[in-house]
Amino acid sequence: MRKPNGYGTVAKLSGKRRRPFAVRITAGYTDEGKQIYKYLGYYATRKEAEYQLSLYNANPYDINLKNLTFKDVYKRFYDVKKNTGTSEKRLKAYESFFKKLVPLYNMKMIDIKTPHLQTLFDTFTEFSPLYVRELKSFAGLVYKYAMEIDVLDKDYTRFLKLRKFKKQRKNSIFTIEEQQKLWDNIESIPGTDILLILIYTGFRVNELLSVKKEKVDLENWTVTSGSKTEAGKERVVPIHHRIQPLIVKYMQTDGEYLIPNYNFKSHMNYSSFRRYFSQILEKLEMEHTIHDTRYTFITSLREVTDNNAAITSIVGHTNIQMTDKYTLTNIQKMRQEIDKIN
Repeated sequence: MRKPNGYGTVAKLSGKRRRPFAVRITAGYTDEGKQIYKYLGYYATRKEAEYQLSLYNANPYDINLKNLTFKDVYKRFYDVKKNTGTSEKRLKAYESFFKKLVPLYNMKMIDIKTPHLQTLFDTFTEFSPLYVRELKSFAGLVYKYAMEIDVLDKDYTRFLKLRKFKKQRKNSIFTIEEQQKLWDNIESIPGTDILLILIYTGFRVNELLSVKKEKVDLENWTVTSGSKTEAGKERVVPIHHRIQPLIVKYMQTDGEYLIPNYNFKSHMNYSSFRRYFSQILEKLEMEHTIHDTRYTFITSLREVTDNNAAITSIVGHTNIQMTDKYTLTNIQKMRQEIDKIN
């Protein structure tokens, strides 16, 4: 049956091709009256190509939109959100989520199917279950926008199957025996000294790694750092007498940071410490999370003192209830409490 004018055609391309059948429509004419074609897609069989052509004629779309990549669609989505009152905090979250989807950037939106998304999301093993769900929701927003502007007619994020995460193990302290193992292997296993500093200061990992030497006072044996809460920022923590030699050793290294990276130009990053941490646990046959260092410190402190003001000041919590979840105000008082830990 002859197709109506303007319907488009299916043309078989020459040569050996996996998808030799091209769907094309007339986009205009040259000055000589020759047709200018726009190609909608390429298919393995004539039957599939004819079907796609019929879909196009049932619901014609802007061909140029079909060439938009994931990155193109995201930029349009971001601009719309920015100009319609979305908060700065939410926009920063969008930017952060977008950076995790790099493999999709230059793929045409119409070519990204469930297997592409599933393969990418299966690699997110280092992220928390909550973060992966938020990442999926973000991708869903981009797909929803793509449907609104007629780039797509289906949201493939709906078919994503997120990994089942193991229930998180409860915090457990480094026992006295385990701590002694760390001391015994301080010279033979790299990173063990950093682990002990964490256990004896209660710092979060990034708080310790970002400490500059100018924040270490060897005269009064204190170190200033902190983050996360207002109470935690720039807090002064006394240095326990057992780790003072470790702090002195790091103060004698090159660079401005207490815990330097390999070339002493910056501080050690979290990924590097995490590798050390995993190797230490494996060699010493221990099972712990990095956060267990802080949990151990807080638990030890609670066992030797009931001075709530000192505890909350040292660990950087806003109140004792927050500290209780894990189990001065005058520097001298804080040191007295810390030095009670064996």
